[in-house]
Amino acid sequence: MIHHKLFLNPSKTFRGIPFWSINDVLSEKEITKQVAILDEAGFGGAFFHAREGLVTPFLSGEWFNSFEVAVKEAHSRDMTIWIYDEDRWPSGFAGGYVPALSDKYRAKALLMIIDSKCFEGVDTVAMFRCRVNEFGLPTECEKINKGEACSNYLYLTFTKYTAPIGDVWYSGFSYIDTLNFEVIQKFIDIAYKPYVDRFKNYIGNVIPGVFTDEPRIYHFRLAPTSRRFMTPPRGGRFHVYAVPWTDNFPEHFRKTNGYDILDKLPELFFDIGDYAKTRYDFWKTITQLFLEAFTKQLYEWCDKHGLKFTGHLLSEDTLLAQIAVGAAMPHYEYMHIPGIDHLGYQIWNSLLTVKQVASVANQLGKDRVMCETYGCLGNYPSFEDRKWIGDFLYALGVNMLVHHLVPYSMRGRRKADYGLNFHWGQPWWKYNRVLEDYFARLSYVLSQGVRVAEVLVISPITSVWCLYTPLNTSKAKKVDEEFSKLLKILLRNHIDFELGDELILARYGRIDGKELVIGRARYKIVVLPRIINITYPVLELLKKYLDLGGIVILIGEPPKYVDGSESPKVRELLKKAIVVQSEEEAVKILKTIDMEVIIEGEAVDENILVHTRDVGNSKVLFVVNINRDKEYTLKIGVKGFYDVELWDPFTGNATKYSGDIEGGRTWLYLALKPVESRLLVLKHGTPAKGEVTEAFEKIGEIYAEGNYKIRRRDLNILVLDYAQLSLNDGIWSNFKHLVKIRDELVSAGFGAGYKLRFKFIAEFKPTTNTYLVIENPSMYRCLRINGVEIDLSKSCSSWIDWNFRKYNITELIKVGENVVEVEGVVVLEPEIESMYILGDFAVKEAPYGESHIIPEVLEVSVENSLDLCRYGYPFYSGEIELTNKIHIEPSTDFDKAELSIEKLNAALALIYVNGVEAGKIIYTSAASIDISNFIKKGENEIKIVLVGTLRNTFGPLHKEDTWWISPETFYTMDEKWKDHYVLRPFGLKGLKIVLYRKMPKIDQP
Repeated sequence: MIHHKLFLNPSKTFRGIPFWSINDVLSEKEITKQVAILDEAGFGGAFFHAREGLVTPFLSGEWFNSFEVAVKEAHSRDMTIWIYDEDRWPSGFAGGYVPALSDKYRAKALLMIIDSKCFEGVDTVAMFRCRVNEFGLPTECEKINKGEACSNYLYLTFTKYTAPIGDVWYSGFSYIDTLNFEVIQKFIDIAYKPYVDRFKNYIGNVIPGVFTDEPRIYHFRLAPTSRRFMTPPRGGRFHVYAVPWTDNFPEHFRKTNGYDILDKLPELFFDIGDYAKTRYDFWKTITQLFLEAFTKQLYEWCDKHGLKFTGHLLSEDTLLAQIAVGAAMPHYEYMHIPGIDHLGYQIWNSLLTVKQVASVANQLGKDRVMCETYGCLGNYPSFEDRKWIGDFLYALGVNMLVHHLVPYSMRGRRKADYGLNFHWGQPWWKYNRVLEDYFARLSYVLSQGVRVAEVLVISPITSVWCLYTPLNTSKAKKVDEEFSKLLKILLRNHIDFELGDELILARYGRIDGKELVIGRARYKIVVLPRIINITYPVLELLKKYLDLGGIVILIGEPPKYVDGSESPKVRELLKKAIVVQSEEEAVKILKTIDMEVIIEGEAVDENILVHTRDVGNSKVLFVVNINRDKEYTLKIGVKGFYDVELWDPFTGNATKYSGDIEGGRTWLYLALKPVESRLLVLKHGTPAKGEVTEAFEKIGEIYAEGNYKIRRRDLNILVLDYAQLSLNDGIWSNFKHLVKIRDELVSAGFGAGYKLRFKFIAEFKPTTNTYLVIENPSMYRCLRINGVEIDLSKSCSSWIDWNFRKYNITELIKVGENVVEVEGVVVLEPEIESMYILGDFAVKEAPYGESHIIPEVLEVSVENSLDLCRYGYPFYSGEIELTNKIHIEPSTDFDKAELSIEKLNAALALIYVNGVEAGKIIYTSAASIDISNFIKKGENEIKIVLVGTLRNTFGPLHKEDTWWISPETFYTMDEKWKDHYVLRPFGLKGLKIVLYRKMPKIDQP
């Protein structure tokens, strides 16, 4: 059952649980404070995530003491603190402790070395002599027992590779062998067991579970042994290629498959012999080994000890990328809360990712689906950006958000750690509950019941296994691309579907009447995409399904292989299937099926997503428009007769929603503006057809004119990121960016002395408090402003983050050139970062120390598109009030008024009409709110409060924002780098009031 009371005030279980980036020296006071801050911002807890920059030793006594502080504070607030099982990622190396034990624990791979000779050695696994064709490709290979050399043959030496120590990412060691059960047991002993031993009373309640992050099979990260992208190769004549391996693999493979993989190794790389069969068996065995050793072992250990196991695998986004884990879907069976990640400023790249995890969760009765999201977005994203991404994920099946990330510290590189930075220094932080409440309510509703998706699409991952070779991925990629095309066509035509993994189908698939059932999910139709392989258990299941009257649509030719072996019987066994030659033909057939829910509407396309759930005697529809610019009108027909309510996730309100009855369906009519959504709850009964709805006609628009009065709510900011450098009391360099200076300090070496000189120009002397902000001032020996030394230990307060210290420099600023000078010594981590001037002034930005502080303007003209960066606020990241007067003629007769903004360039906007807050606008395109209760005839004061982001303060300031923001975006001076400042607009376009008059009341259709 679904209850409105629980929707209105969902438990904290359904609130977002962000990554809390534990990344500096930990203190009890700061941890306690930050848990409280997270609570106030609307989060339900946090993942205690050791991350880049951590100083307190991972898994030390200090670490567990800090974890305990967080747990106790969370307990007092009815929040949760989740374990994150690694120092950074990928999970398994336990901060270096596991690979440090022995080379037995370190990652393995099998390398294929191609040469005109072969090599014997302690790690040589097998050697082959090969005849080649006119293109130099092997046509047949013969296994040999000793080394030889001959120019008439091509020789293949297969050798075991063990990851070397010395990788700083793995704490100076390496990644681990994730195919080895014993290695993962050791990982559990080191990284899991201490939590259970120490926090028994909190396990399963305040500490609900564990997050594992991006475990993988190691073979694809083999630099420096592989130089695939260097043409021509330097050194030997050929590249080196690799596949996964572990010490006991040959013996395990022999027991599992009945033959010796050592005799077949060339077939993993070249299209010779029974390569499809060999590859199918190899990758199936690798997948099951990884599943058994890593995911299943961790899942069962957590289950035994009262913890929920969650997290996500590496490379879930495409079938081809999944080679890094064998296959993603089988792992979700062994997660209490199966999960994925969604990274970057995009949505469609994650279609397969979400559908895979949501399908398995729905089939196997796992009510929650986790997504680590908002990573790699930089510092800008607006509330609409977050809603756009979140709505896409929730429409496809996610219902638990893990925000990436909340930084414990923003010192140095920590503020550029693949954020969006969910930090209390963000100007929008105080309004964060707007979105957290929205998604918490959605999470509650969309965690109830069972998803209604009547079409099952078989995943072609085993076809990818048969075709994949490290030498040429194009054939496997084609399967991937054709599958992606099919999924998008189905969504475009509003045919909801789930995916069937063949390994899971073999375990849980059955036939019930004319339905194919996997666990608790039931399907009317099965679609076989363009595949070359099918597993025997699935083929048998589909034959039985067809014989009992089930519908199978086969696109293209029947699969050539069964379990990797050619089989002429496939065509006979699938003879009752409906064969089509295109995805579009398949859609035409699917459109003739009497589906539970149908969607109609002119020009309605893939931008309208509908998530339907059966919840007891009710149905839930979550309808989303993910188009950023276009409005859609549509109608939805649901089988049966329903009393309908519209539930608003923003407010928690529920209102009656009228519908129509026709053809045994309840028809609902919706109009969705860009990035809008609707949540409809349908309960058995008669729709409120008799009710009437008010309709309005637009009678006029009144645009803002004249000037906006401007009022900052926070101090303005000047960023100083260019400086001169003097090393060891040498001459001063020209002005250069701090990225370049940081590299030069590293080259100078540990212990070298240096001086930095920053400069700005003041066109007037500020009379109010003006501050210099230095990040982590303890790294400097002295500070001088215009030659006057300042005691670094006597900052007056912090700014944004506890590491950013403010110094009052009001009396030291002079008209003209101002110089800030610091001295220091190169340390192991020379994190030289920007400085900031804060105060009551405007800024005229320029590189190379030529920025000016200038007097502020009090008014700006109402332009078609207002960008406050051009009016003295290029680096500002607070709130700004824009006030205007709009006059409505007393003779104007109107019944409704809306305030509309054509384009909003801000995180969100607060709207005040005649001194009263009328609401918030979170949409950035064609946004409007009803101000009828606040507007009057005559003169009206309209105040728009623009709420900014940290983007124009913390950057990236010298590169354009792209769909992927990483540390390299901030710290790499590549071809995309620009010396001038690259700013995001901060302002609005097209402010107006729209007036409406009531039309005669009409029955809603």
